[in-house]
Amino acid sequence: MTRSLVFACLLLLAGCSPSPVQQPKGDKVRACLEELAAGGGDWITFSVTYDDSHGLHGGLTLTVHGDGRVDQRAIRFEAREPRPVSKPDLERLLALLREVKGWEQRIPERQAMPDESPIRLTVRCGTNEGKIWEWYNDMPENARISRVRDLMTQIAWQPKGGPVVIRKETR
Repeated sequence: MTRSLVFACLLLLAGCSPSPVQQPKGDKVRACLEELAAGGGDWITFSVTYDDSHGLHGGLTLTVHGDGRVDQRAIRFEAREPRPVSKPDLERLLALLREVKGWEQRIPERQAMPDESPIRLTVRCGTNEGKIWEWYNDMPENARISRVRDLMTQIAWQPKGGPVVIRKETR
């Protein structure tokens, strides 16, 4: 038997796909997010991480945890001061992840072109973890990970110039 035939047989016996792209535990992540949305589950086991860091250019790694904590690492990127995330804002983030199916990889794997880098989104819920990615330059067109990043920065960072003061209009 040739080596490739042996390898293919081993993959079939192990229940693995010969495809280099392994899908995340999408169904389990989706089910866990649905349980959180329905009022069950444990928010402590929930987190979302956006990561566009690049070895040469730096970038941002931002994590919002289900208990409201925020972790961030910014290299050659100006990030604002993090703040605790409220439960209603966590629920908004959960709703957006469900809307964009943040556990579902849609971009097929391929070799990067010059000046092209991936961005990654990791959703953890319970003991499950889903990782998806897309090309940084395609973020506006895809409008998935960029929407999650925008909401995460909105809810996890102090507003520019300090706290927002809402003034009631008087007549």
